[in-house]
Amino acid sequence: MGFRLFIGSVSLCVAFWATALSHAQPLVTVYPEGGLIALGEDVYRLDGSTLPHPDALCRGHNGDWQCGEAAWQALAVRVRNGTLECAPLIPFSASATEGLPAKCTLDGESLNAWLVRQGWALTDDTPAAPFQAEEALAQQEALGIWRGGFRPPQNWRAAGSGDCSVCSARHESIVRSREQRQQSAGEQNTD
Repeated sequence: MGFRLFIGSVSLCVAFWATALSHAQPLVTVYPEGGLIALGEDVYRLDGSTLPHPDALCRGHNGDWQCGEAAWQALAVRVRNGTLECAPLIPFSASATEGLPAKCTLDGESLNAWLVRQGWALTDDTPAAPFQAEEALAQQEALGIWRGGFRPPQNWRAAGSGDCSVCSARHESIVRSREQRQQSAGEQNTD
């Protein structure tokens, strides 16, 4: 009887161990240089939210501070403390340097929205961009990169390009390229 109980206990432990392994969280790796996050072998780019470059500096009340590094550290700490799941928004694969645009959740909460709400990421600068309410609250509460008078790149780039003829030409080229892409996309949708 004792031997059967021992074998039964060992079998039960092995079954629990195998179940735990089959549901184990894949390795989560953060790649700040590329703006990417990897879940196992799948590489993603958080859709609708953009973290600052890891070398970015922000102006604070006490001078400049390394807001890019702080944002990526906040992300790394956050993904270590829960179960991360990412759903790609497009069905085909992207290169490892681009990553698939994805909506990621950590224990059921949107990681994309959390980063914006905590002030560690910016939304897109389009009218229909997601997480605008989260960004407005983070800005209002001076969280993350918003402390100390942070100005989004689209604001200072637009304000500072008037004195630079090369900057103006580059800006016009970017605008033309964007308009051509939008026009091409519109023509493809009407076919």
